[in-house]
Parts: sequence; C-alpha cells; structure tokens
Amino acid sequence: MTPSSRRHALLLSLLATAALAACGGGDDDDGTVTGGTAADCTALAQQRVSSFQVESLSATPVAASASAPFTVPTTTTTITEPFCRVTGTAKANAASNIKFELWLPFKEKWNGKFAGTASGGSAGSISYGQVATHMRMNYASVGHDNGHVSVGFDQTWAYDPATRTLKNEQIVDWAYRAQHVVTVVGKELTSAFYGTRAKYAYYNGCSQSGHHGMMEVQRYPDDYDGVVAGAHTSDWTTNMATQFWAAQTQFRSGGVGAIPRAKYSVVSAAILGKCDGKPGIDHLADGVLDDPRKCSFDPAELQCTGADAPNCLTAPQVASLRDAYQGHVNASGERVAYAYPVGVEAGSFWPASTTTPTAPQGSWADYFRYPVFVNPQYDFATFNWNTDPKFARDKLRPTYDAFETDLTPFARRGKLLMYHGWSDSLISPYLTVDYWNAIRNRMGAAEVDKFARLYMIPGVDHCSGGAGTGTFEMMTALSRWVENGIAPDATTPQSTIVASRTTSAGTRTRPLCPYPKIAIYKGSGSTEAAENFTCQSPTP
Repeated sequence: MTPSSRRHALLLSLLATAALAACGGGDDDDGTVTGGTAADCTALAQQRVSSFQVESLSATPVAASASAPFTVPTTTTTITEPFCRVTGTAKANAASNIKFELWLPFKEKWNGKFAGTASGGSAGSISYGQVATHMRMNYASVGHDNGHVSVGFDQTWAYDPATRTLKNEQIVDWAYRAQHVVTVVGKELTSAFYGTRAKYAYYNGCSQSGHHGMMEVQRYPDDYDGVVAGAHTSDWTTNMATQFWAAQTQFRSGGVGAIPRAKYSVVSAAILGKCDGKPGIDHLADGVLDDPRKCSFDPAELQCTGADAPNCLTAPQVASLRDAYQGHVNASGERVAYAYPVGVEAGSFWPASTTTPTAPQGSWADYFRYPVFVNPQYDFATFNWNTDPKFARDKLRPTYDAFETDLTPFARRGKLLMYHGWSDSLISPYLTVDYWNAIRNRMGAAEVDKFARLYMIPGVDHCSGGAGTGTFEMMTALSRWVENGIAPDATTPQSTIVASRTTSAGTRTRPLCPYPKIAIYKGSGSTEAAENFTCQSPTP
C-alpha cells in the first residue's frame, strides 16, 4: 500500500468510526441491549444510515422455517431460527451498487458480536451459507455481492461492451472496497437494532473471501478485531498467472499433453506409494502427506514404455505435469507463475480442459480477457510469458493485491488466523507460505507470533475437501485469542483447533498445527483420533 493510499484508508476508518459513534456507539454506550425485538426489526427499515448512502433499505422479521430457504446459484441455505433480515444497497459513490444482507439474531440469542464475510471467486452473490453459519453462532452477520451480479468465475461485469472500457468502480468494489463499506454500514445498523454497539467484530472467509479478509487487515485495520483468512492468495495477480500456467499445460499444442481425469488417480497413487509414511519424508501412512515439499516425485516415473495406456503417462503428459509442478520462470529469471505441490492433481479444481477456454475456468481466463487486456476475444495463444505477466501485475497490483507485509496497524489490536490446504488445486499453497515468510522477515518472527498464525493442512483441497481433515471451525479459537488471550497453539485442549473428515471407517480427526509444526502420532491409541497426536516441529 502506498503512503497516500494508507492515509486514505486511515481517514476512511476514522470517519467510519465517528459515524458509528454518532449513531449509537458513543462513549456513553454501557453495553445494555435495549432493542433487538421483532418490532425493532420492522422499525429498522426507517433507519437513517449516516456512514454511507444506503438505498432500498428493508428490515423484516423472519420466522424459523425449513420451507423458506435462501438460494444463490451454488447453494441453498435453510433457516431454523427466527431473525431480523436486513437488505439494502450501499454505495461508496454514485457508480457503486453493493447489495448486502445483515442477519440479526433477536436479543435473547445475540452474543454481542458482529461477523463479516463475502463470496469467493469473482462471484457477485451473497454467501448465504456463511452468513447463516455466523448467525447460528449468534453473531450479527453481514454479507454482500461484491458490488455486482455474477456467478462463479465470471468477470464480464468488469467490462462495458458499449464503450469497450472497464467499469473501474465495480472493480474497486470487488477488490476491496465493498467489504469495508458493508462492514461500516452493518455495524451502524447493528447498533441501531440492539441499542448498543457490538463488543467485538470478526471476519471469516476463504478463497476470494479470504482475500477480502487480508484487504481488511491491510487497508482498514480498525474494521475487525480478528480475521480468519483461508487460501487467500495475497498476491492475486501472480495467482492468476499461476492458474493460467497450470491450465495451458493442458491445452497448448492442441492438447497433446492433456491428462485425462482418470489418469490423475494413477498419479496420486504413485505419489502416495513413494512418499506416504516413508522415513525422512512423511511420518505416518495415512493417505496424506504432512508436507508435499519433501516428496521428490517426478512424473517421468510413470512414463509409458510403449504405447499410451491408462496406467502411464505419455512423454507430452509428463512434460505438462512437470511444468505444473515447477511453475514458470521468464527469460529474465523472474518467477511469474508459482509451482503446485504434488498431490493437487486429483483436486476438484485441477484443469482438465484440452482446448483454449471459451468459458471461465478459474478466475484467470476472464481476468486476462477483461481487466488486463480489455478484450473479450483475447487469443490466449498470443500470451507472452516474458512480458505479459509483468504488464498485468503493473496494471492491477495496486488494486488487486493484498501485498503489504508490515501489518503493524492491525497487529496493535487485532488477531489473524490464516490457513491453506497443501492439496489446494486452485490456488497454489506456496503463495501463502511465501507471504507468511515475507511478513515474518519484515516484522520479525517474535512480533508476528503475537498476533498471527498460519495453518498448512495436509491433504486438504481448496478451502475444504480432499483426502485431509478439511472440516473445522476457527471463529471460536479466534475469539478466545482476542477476548481471553488464549493463542491457538495446539498445546492444550482449549488452544487446539480440531479438524475432521468423514471416512468409510467413521470420522478422522487431527489437530491443526501452527506452521511449520505438523501433527505427529504419539505412538499409541487410534490414528483416527486427534487426541493421539501432538504438534511438533518437523525433522529436517
């Protein structure tokens, strides 16, 4: 962040704080809940919002009903408890249109706290599932549509076909501003509803939603007391080049090196056969790798000795997989696309297209078509790996990347939990590891340990899924650290985040270990139970 942008962010934060105090969160607030009823909900529709312009504000009491789901294109969320549903459109300026929903538990359920989240990918839709999850935990819960309407990885919203120009205000809203705007508006409306401000505010998101969390940490450090940011790819521009690099290994040269999905199971089996539970590489044969960087698998080990067959790779397929595992360095020696670790190839997001994409495949395709080259008909075959990644980075890094490594303003009062699955098939986990190391190099390891933790989770795909223990909940651990000073270091039951996965044999659990520690089996008891593991530093 440049000095001028940092000053601008600070000014916005100060103005927002002043506005919030003016609407019911001043120094005379003794924390007593004087509202929070169905009648207060109905009246909230008439609330004058002072922090940002809000249009079409509505507030409706919603009864608990399994027959009244909230639906977006990717998920359906069913409500099981009554609440106050607030909707509206917040505007950072005349061209900005950020649809938001604030779900408020009635007073007898509210925990006195506020939670924010956002959608992943390039989507322009409200993440009802996450909003509902936070509300079920008794938070006042806000979500938004990133300032546009779209699904998944589509970025046509960033382009105006009539003028053949970019919609810069929508781009800024999506990149970082929308989250701040709805956070400030959401806090103000929360205060108005309950008659007192929230005692604490937390953010929780993964993927692009995790990226929003990192933008909050860096640009608006006073918005939240704690942030959970999963698979957040702080270096978004390089992440796009990395996704493109992995995809083009499949469709280049007419798709000669493309690997059918069925063959990836063969690759995965070979990787586990070579490294899982092997001394000096991986400590336990459990179907996942503690750290895939220790597994020196070469796709050539599976190269066909004769004709192509289902259980081997052709020479072009070996080359394509090697390229994905190695990433790309340009002619000047600069890394412009990150590698992916072994073990990601069976993931749900791993590219399998054998032709140049005609529809979004990960955010990278529309990212290069629209924000970068402003050309819906862009020919990916013309991409120059020596010059175009730098062109894209120089153009969009100030807006898209959460690249600040000095997090001192946030660290003064906030706590940060980051996580990433080692088998993430969409966003290379190496991006997160490098960012973590950069923070520690800039601020010093001791200072970072006072406010931040990173968890690298074996076998977990993008945000969840995969062969690892990808089901976990971090908000409780975050609030304990913020409110009670209990750092989530996995040294006691109260300081341990337990992750789980349902298997054919039942449920597997593991402790999540602060990086670089890994979960080591104690040597007795079930290998499926977290209590039989301790977090230890890996052996060299």
